Amino acid sequence: MNAALDDTQSLIPCNLCGGHAVSVLSRRSRSGAALRTVACKACGLAWSDPRPHEARSFYTDDYRVAYKGSFTPRPKHVLRAGRVALDRLAKIRPWLAGRPRVLDVGSGGGEFAYLLQRLGHVITGIEPNNGYGRYAAETYGLDIRLGFLADRLAPGEQFDLITIWHVLEHTEDPGATLRLLAGALRPGGRLVVEVPNVEAICQSPRSSFHEAHLYSFNAASLGCLARRNGLSICDTRLSADGGNLTMVLAPADAADPMPAATIEGNHARVAGVVAGHTPLAHALSSHPWRRAGSRLAGAVSEWVELRPGENGRALLDRLYGPELGEAVPARPALPVATWASLAAAYLAAVFVEEWFVDHWAAANGWSSGATLGVYLALQMAVIAGVIALARSRRLARRELLRVGGWAAPLLAIPAVC
Repeated sequence: MNAALDDTQSLIPCNLCGGHAVSVLSRRSRSGAALRTVACKACGLAWSDPRPHEARSFYTDDYRVAYKGSFTPRPKHVLRAGRVALDRLAKIRPWLAGRPRVLDVGSGGGEFAYLLQRLGHVITGIEPNNGYGRYAAETYGLDIRLGFLADRLAPGEQFDLITIWHVLEHTEDPGATLRLLAGALRPGGRLVVEVPNVEAICQSPRSSFHEAHLYSFNAASLGCLARRNGLSICDTRLSADGGNLTMVLAPADAADPMPAATIEGNHARVAGVVAGHTPLAHALSSHPWRRAGSRLAGAVSEWVELRPGENGRALLDRLYGPELGEAVPARPALPVATWASLAAAYLAAVFVEEWFVDHWAAANGWSSGATLGVYLALQMAVIAGVIALARSRRLARRELLRVGGWAAPLLAIPAVC
């Protein structure tokens, strides 16, 4: 980074108003690397200045490896994206009537596009990342166009619904992207844009900006940018934690006046929120505890839901089944041998308790604390053995938890005997 760079001026002109007068919001990315993020004093749009990478090569080959650690989606990534796809479906349901033709820009691993395809919609995806794009096409049989939007959208091609989930912030020219998408909407069509909210305080302050996000928006800057590029605003909403901003847009009427590019007070608003989002303020809020709890619950849920050897398509078919009106498979019955082993473990526990606690330990002068500690260790070994037997029967993880749940009452024997 150029150390002599004037903190009141940007190298890159504002994508909304064209100005160069800025203030610096941050000098570090969430990875700890140098990253200068500025906000326009005239309109409040924020961006990385200078650019942290060459966008085309980064998103074609490096992005997924840098942020997911894998060239193609792993099962846990598929499960997470599949759950997000169900949430996104709920957001766009009002515009899915009549089997519209849909374009998903930045289709990633294809989980959202596959859900719409399973629902009977004609959907096309555009994805610049080679690994994820090819995976989506080959695994789910999707119409995925590898490359960037400007190169892969045919002249005159139009859609009833276009979605661009967490992609606009990655583009080098978000205004031109919105203008191109506005031209690809049929009359009465809708464009759904979702981006991170620059005013969010749910994440750690150190994670507010990073190399992959070239631009950062709030509702005012995104709405103004959309209106200046041929779109009108139908709906704007924030996620429950304030982290994501979703905007539904329609082709603008030719008679609609062009809004001013400047937004009075928006720079002060954005700069104030970012400056006030300090590590101390964040630590004293409920956000870090909620996020930690959510991550723990998510990790447990993933461990339960993922099945060894299951491919992405089978995983999504199982996840999407209820939404598609498909019967949920009944839980498989536990093998008779497993139940027999569990019953034997209970009998063994009673025998051990009777012999060890009432006879051997007492006869050798053990304290009650030491006796209980050894007894609980023995019972934990019994439970682990039962679960190991269940694993040897190749039960799903959900079934292993059932076995563990039935075995857990063994630990209560000292309290009732």
